[in-house]
Amino acid sequence: MIKRLKRIALIFSWMYCLPTISSTFWLPMWISLSLVFPTIFNYFPETPSPFRLDWVPQWVFRILYISWIPMAIIPGADWLTEFLHLPEIWTNFYLVLLLDIISPFFTFGGFFFFMASMIQLIISKLRGIGLVKSGFYGIVRHPQYLGIFIWTIGHMLYALPFHLRPADLIAWVTLVFSYILLASSEEKSLEHDFNGEYEDYKNSVPFMIPFMPRKIRKALSEKLALLTPKGKRKKNIFTTFLYILIIILILIFTHGRTYCYWEKSGP
Repeated sequence: MIKRLKRIALIFSWMYCLPTISSTFWLPMWISLSLVFPTIFNYFPETPSPFRLDWVPQWVFRILYISWIPMAIIPGADWLTEFLHLPEIWTNFYLVLLLDIISPFFTFGGFFFFMASMIQLIISKLRGIGLVKSGFYGIVRHPQYLGIFIWTIGHMLYALPFHLRPADLIAWVTLVFSYILLASSEEKSLEHDFNGEYEDYKNSVPFMIPFMPRKIRKALSEKLALLTPKGKRKKNIFTTFLYILIIILILIFTHGRTYCYWEKSGP
């Protein structure tokens, strides 16, 4: 039952992240689509198009945002999908330049790390290798998940400085927590399947943060062990509480700091 709930949470977290991912390339995608599908301009009336097909519904272009519909229709929650007002970033030329430089490295680098580690795992399984400990799996124990975290945070960096929304932050946190729960569940199975071999692997390779010195990693693990309750059920409750706490903090720090740039002021 717990495993099923974790997988449902994982699927939902990906659906929740789709608007963040799709909006990263919305402008170039919009320009490309306009060349072969001029109807796209139906939904941007300020940009006239010589061809119009009014029978094409708007949901064709908004289907990736389906998971955000509740936030758009629940009274008082629509601000979660509006853009964050961040003048302290907008006016910082060097920070904006830095974001422009590093965002492609995060996005494409994270995606490459995810794909390359997945291909390595598939090839290793086809060769009959039981526990994969080299290559990307010699950097962290869950390189695919780390790649996904870096890849998706790259999309949020692309959204800065003008198009980041509170829902983007909530979506990324949801994705991270879902994968951490999944990784913890997988490690229990691997410990059962590989016994002492996996225990040695755990001691030599970090969970998800690469290149961390062993002494620091050991000290952090001991601190986390003291802070985390014992028992599977208590750990799940603690993780859920921590997730809810982070979401609440996001809501507190972003409330009242959003705007809609498409809204036109009246006379």
